[in-house]
Amino acid sequence: MTRQTTHRALAALSLGLLVSASGCYAGYAGAVSEMHAAIDQGDADAALLFANQALGVDNAQMLPSESHGDTPLLLLERASLLQSMGRHGDAARDFAEADKSMEVLDLSQDDAAQIGEYLFSDDIEIYKAPPHEKLLVNTLAMLSYLADGDLDGARVEARRLTVLQKYFEGVAPEERALFGLGSYVAGFTFEKSGEADQALRYYIEARDKGGHDRFAAPIVYLGKQTGFTHDLVAQAALEAPDASAPEAGEGEILVVVQNGRGAFKEPERFPIGAFVVSDIHVHMSVEARADADRVMASGLLKWINFPVLRSVPPRLDSFRVRVDGETAEPQVGLDVDASIISAWESNKDKLMVAAFTRMVTRAVAGEATRAVGEGSGLDKNLFPGASALLGAVVEGAMAANDTPDTRSWTMLPSDIRIYRLKVPAGEHKITVTGSGTGSARRSMTVDVRPGGFALANFRFLN
Repeated sequence: MTRQTTHRALAALSLGLLVSASGCYAGYAGAVSEMHAAIDQGDADAALLFANQALGVDNAQMLPSESHGDTPLLLLERASLLQSMGRHGDAARDFAEADKSMEVLDLSQDDAAQIGEYLFSDDIEIYKAPPHEKLLVNTLAMLSYLADGDLDGARVEARRLTVLQKYFEGVAPEERALFGLGSYVAGFTFEKSGEADQALRYYIEARDKGGHDRFAAPIVYLGKQTGFTHDLVAQAALEAPDASAPEAGEGEILVVVQNGRGAFKEPERFPIGAFVVSDIHVHMSVEARADADRVMASGLLKWINFPVLRSVPPRLDSFRVRVDGETAEPQVGLDVDASIISAWESNKDKLMVAAFTRMVTRAVAGEATRAVGEGSGLDKNLFPGASALLGAVVEGAMAANDTPDTRSWTMLPSDIRIYRLKVPAGEHKITVTGSGTGSARRSMTVDVRPGGFALANFRFLN
């Protein structure tokens, strides 16, 4: 091999590695950025247009003909937009379609290398959703089905949620705070479906797991109706001894307020010392610690790429809900932002080990390449330092390629509040006023049949 040929080979290798390390998620990130910019301008229609373009469809009634790694996430983003626009049938369809192909990141495993494969960009076609996203798909889908009066669809989502909650209670107990909201909505769904036993069990679960203590009434009157005995039924009876179900000629309204956008991930470069002082060594195997200590001592590893959470405070932080001029009080709430942050903090050490182990592997690969180059006489036959250059190219490209996968469901609300009222059958005007660094006021009129219900969803995207 001539010196010129070898130079060309090195250049080709460098270019190939660097191209492979370039922005893998520009398409998804670009689409989301355009959606958020439109929302910030108050133009939800434009945001929906960008979502449709990213999905490769002409309108929101269409599903993409082909699916790729970003399709479930894009469907969730579009579903959130459609839900905010009151297009609940289309939103429920998108939620259900996304749910079919969503995979879950299992952080209960101990294999840092395997977790690292999903944390970073080895296979950009695969998105692994954190548990909170998977759980909230079914909860938000239930809300859209209920808003459309589709109890059959809502019951399907409730049963799916039950299966997920049982699974995550074992592998992701930090998500327990999310169970209360979903179980409450499931309880409402089965109560309005005439399945009192099932409804009561969901309400009890919501109160037990979600810590909500403002909805004693349905537990009390369903407990009397079914004869079901439970400590929480007895406790609720003490709190609301006169609770009763809607009477003939009455119905109920469920007002849902979804506000802001939840915390999201961004990549950031950290000096290796920041990871060392975090004591992640205690979570590593003896062999991995030995490799890490040797690589750090050699100076091969100086920086590490790792995702961090960013929160954007919503413009609105308090709400006043009025039904026919009467102020309603929230009964159930979920601080989604706090749940996202809590889950992240509880798993951060494990993710840091995965990131650190992976970067050590990259550094060792560069070291090995340099050694092979020296052993083959590359420095002598080409030019002094050629093997070091080749090792640096390999190590640098691999390190650059370790860009954390920061894709996420960016239009999840930062918080959700539910208000419930008994009302006479007929039309009722609901007004929601939000205040904070900004202000907003929205109204909706619903028609409630005797013995029936209406769900009014108010989504404030920023």
